[in-house]
Amino acid sequence: MAAYAAVTSLLQTLDNLSQTHTSHSLLYKKEQTEVLCEKYTFLKTFLEDFTNIFHEDVKMKHLERMIQEAANGVEDTIDSHEYDSHVLVQSNQVRSEADAIFHQNLEYAIEEIDQKDVIIGLDEDLLKIKDRLIVQSSKLEVVPIIGMGGIGKTTLARRVYDDSLIAYHFCVRAWANVSQEFDTREIFLGILRSIGKIKDEVERDSTTEQLAEMVYRSLKGRKYLIVLDDMWSIEAWQNVRRSFPDDHNGSRIVLTTRLVDVASCACSGNSLHQMRFLSMEESWTLLRDKVFGNGSYPPELEKIGRYIGHQCQGLPLAVVAIDGLLSKMSKETSSWENVAEKVRSLMTSDTMDFLNILSLSYNHLPQYLKTCFLYMGVFAETREIPVWKLIKLWISEGFVKKVKYKNLEDVAEENLSELVDRSLVLVGKHTSLGKIKTCTFVHFPISFTDLLENISCLRRVADFHRYTDSELSKLMPHTRSVFFKYPYFFCFLSQSSFRLLRILDVCFDPFSNCSQSISELIHLRYLACPSFDGLVQSICKLRNLQNLVIHDSHPFGFCMRPQFLPWEVVNMPQLRHIHTKEFSLFIPPPTSLIAERENHLQTLTGLMPSSCNEEVFLRIPNLKKLGILILDDSDTIQKCYCLDNLVHLTQLEKLKVEFRESEMLFFRWMIKDWMDLSWLHIPHCDNFPPNLKKLTLCRTHLQWEDMNILRKLPNLEVLKLKHHAFHGLIWKLSDEDEDGFLKLKFLLLQNMNLMQWEATSYHFPSLEHLVLTDCYLLEQIPFDFAEIQTLQLIELHECLRSVLVSAEQIQAEQQSLGNDDLIIHANYIRE
Repeated sequence: MAAYAAVTSLLQTLDNLSQTHTSHSLLYKKEQTEVLCEKYTFLKTFLEDFTNIFHEDVKMKHLERMIQEAANGVEDTIDSHEYDSHVLVQSNQVRSEADAIFHQNLEYAIEEIDQKDVIIGLDEDLLKIKDRLIVQSSKLEVVPIIGMGGIGKTTLARRVYDDSLIAYHFCVRAWANVSQEFDTREIFLGILRSIGKIKDEVERDSTTEQLAEMVYRSLKGRKYLIVLDDMWSIEAWQNVRRSFPDDHNGSRIVLTTRLVDVASCACSGNSLHQMRFLSMEESWTLLRDKVFGNGSYPPELEKIGRYIGHQCQGLPLAVVAIDGLLSKMSKETSSWENVAEKVRSLMTSDTMDFLNILSLSYNHLPQYLKTCFLYMGVFAETREIPVWKLIKLWISEGFVKKVKYKNLEDVAEENLSELVDRSLVLVGKHTSLGKIKTCTFVHFPISFTDLLENISCLRRVADFHRYTDSELSKLMPHTRSVFFKYPYFFCFLSQSSFRLLRILDVCFDPFSNCSQSISELIHLRYLACPSFDGLVQSICKLRNLQNLVIHDSHPFGFCMRPQFLPWEVVNMPQLRHIHTKEFSLFIPPPTSLIAERENHLQTLTGLMPSSCNEEVFLRIPNLKKLGILILDDSDTIQKCYCLDNLVHLTQLEKLKVEFRESEMLFFRWMIKDWMDLSWLHIPHCDNFPPNLKKLTLCRTHLQWEDMNILRKLPNLEVLKLKHHAFHGLIWKLSDEDEDGFLKLKFLLLQNMNLMQWEATSYHFPSLEHLVLTDCYLLEQIPFDFAEIQTLQLIELHECLRSVLVSAEQIQAEQQSLGNDDLIIHANYIRE
């Protein structure tokens, strides 16, 4: 895997080198580049074709190590020379000598090269756990689920947690991952994130004791269900148990663990739920259904398939891991017999090591997936991984191979889906458009970060604070990635510390001068930091930068003024994405010289309304995602026309408009309810981008009449209305309206002062997912929604009981029409 990653990264560097035509480009020899590309392309193909077959062969491992070291050496040579050429001040003679040495080193290098889980066998367990959660005592009880690794504890707990009856029975549900190296703070944060009671500034600034108090207050007086998954120690339980109040209302805590003493300590004498192993028949059924689905299967594979299932010795997760392997192999008896022999040798009666089973599935991954899979170890085990960030890091590292007629983001998403199909990665949340939003990796009994760093020879430093200064000094010259555990630590980069760095995801000390150090990191492709102050000129020099992420307005939560974003940054040749949070960006009018430059920007968030003009939009024609942030510190309303020029962004698919009003303006609105006229102008529907699929409006205080324009957007699939996006107690879509939201699939209403909602199924003919959150005044959902045949899910949070009743009436009506697919999830229902 490490050899393949090194070769792939080198080939990308060579490709970038050959395409560089600026006056500052390296004086490389074209024939050297072509020869290196040819030789390493051959080695890449060799690694793809043969390492999976001979991965256990000692000679093959030695050869892989040699290839890895050679590729890393060539790439270090190229990047170091490029760094010296662009950063160091050199005389013509010194530079000429350095070029000669560089080309000689390349000649030496040329010479040197001559895994939807199917649930089987858990129905009985599910009924028992549900009975203990619902039927028994009113006092707070802990329900422990115990069993060895891979037996299905988490799967059972997740199935119980997602059960519609359980979701209805408990007002509050929360899930927290604990893990072997537990972090009490992270457990509390996991609970608060799960119930939606945490903000960024609170997460960043609160102590563990304050978070514990927040958990207690959030649960006090409510019937709750908490799942604490993968608990390894009594200490972990003792650190969190006082935050779970007992109001004798039937609240429950489900705890999964491998250790009987942990379960016994937590449940205080109640019976433990011991997971059982799968029977031979259940193992075969699980394997068969996962590999072949509902279709038929070759009868000659049944005997060997049953043998494979039996060799997994009743461990569901082991069967699923093997399923992920078999589903990608040829359906020939010889192939399955080969797998059966390997499984037999790994799963013996005296050592059932699930890691070996995962290793078998991992070893049969294509090389490009091995790299992507192990790289996930840079993320904390207990937290869900944001897919948008994972994909951008894969691309920045050079792990995603180019595919003709596809962009790298699409290829990366396909890689992730394949890992999910192979049961090595678990899906967390989905986006409103149905894509994977967050994910987690299967629990390993070893440190994922250690595995990543050992294989990569410490070219990626996942946790800066694990190393001493002396250790870091040895790592710095060749380190390519640095990750901090944002937002808990700060760092200071010494000058020229990481000269070859590609990924930098850290918190800078705002009082340290990092600007000079940042400007020298010319190989950076991904930069994430909490502050924009003082870095603009340095960022302009990072000509390989692809992603710029600004975590927060200020490390200490202070309000930050709008930031100036010059065209030198916007027009950087490789820059594709600019993500900001909590502050706005001002882009000045472009000059005639700027107008002639090509722009590749695809994502831009936090743009000020004053920059939403024709001149700016015409210079960023490839934009697909735009966020507009209005920071108003006045106490008067001023009409905003920031949407009138969107028609020039013909590729735009996602748009978010957010208004941050001043405290005085908000206070006057709350007391006098005087905001009868919207400050945001909604232009004619023809002024919106033709490909707009997702629209989010937050604190825009529009009139419901403006919805008559938005409903005519031809390709709108997702509409999110948050925090008084519309103003008025009645939203009425009359029967006389000619058009509805013809393609709308997802609708969110959050914190809206809406009391009556009048609409028919004709207005939302394609709706699949309806979410109502913090709509305290809304009386009911239009009953005519029962005729929306596409409706699959209704989510209710902090709504009146009458809204839940109307949702249940819609569900009952749909069931009477033969549609049993509609699901209702309810939380924090108000009486």
